[in-house]
Amino acid sequence: MSAENDKTAAEFSQNWKLIKKIIKAEKPLIHHITNNVTVNDCANLTLNWGALPVMAPAAEESAQMVENAAALVLNLGTISSRQLDSMLKAGRRANELEIPIILDPVGVGATKFRTEAAQKILSELNIDLIKGNKGEISFLAGKAAEVKGVESIGEYSDIGKSAGELARKLGAVVVVSSEVDLISDGSQLTEVDRGHPLLGEVVGTGCMLGSTLAVFTAAAGSSSLSLFEAAKTAVYYYSLAGEKAAKKEATPARFKIEFMDQIYLLR
Repeated sequence: MSAENDKTAAEFSQNWKLIKKIIKAEKPLIHHITNNVTVNDCANLTLNWGALPVMAPAAEESAQMVENAAALVLNLGTISSRQLDSMLKAGRRANELEIPIILDPVGVGATKFRTEAAQKILSELNIDLIKGNKGEISFLAGKAAEVKGVESIGEYSDIGKSAGELARKLGAVVVVSSEVDLISDGSQLTEVDRGHPLLGEVVGTGCMLGSTLAVFTAAAGSSSLSLFEAAKTAVYYYSLAGEKAAKKEATPARFKIEFMDQIYLLR
């Protein structure tokens, strides 16, 4: 390991010790209005980090539920008109209370409705962090993008530039989930080259990364860490858990279980 890598690992370790201490003391509540396909995985992963998950998609209670939360996750994976209404209600209340919002614009650009939902959220709410794949982030940045279903296809040689432009436009931290993850706050850009290909063989690892980012964002609010520092630390340890799991299991189903356990062991 190079001296520069040693320095980076030491920085992440220091950040994680601080975040872990806050999570243990505060057990932050993470409110999700999220993807029906991965809701159980996101709940378990949040719990494995040491935080408390709540999934309250009903428009009748979403705003009230967020009042006790430390972060709000909005995931467009299985978006509907009713779910969008709930997201906007919870998001407005979160903005009023200065509770951070994490947006996962799953599949934006694939359909007109999904695109309009993302645009409405971004126009009406202040979003603190956006996590997406290369296609989703490029699309939101106004660049050419190819999204097939909820998957990014095509080449994105300027994705770092696109992430920075989107971060500056929205005043948010942007996380690009890929083989090499990128994190930008509009003035800084960091790469996290960790993880394992098996993370891409399990449905929902992107959604679970969104939950992870919410946990770390919530903890950062009670620390001296910036949102940018918390986000890159979250991506690093999430990816590290993937590496550790892949050393023990080589097939997707078994890997997924081991990955969840490695998150728990990191805490």
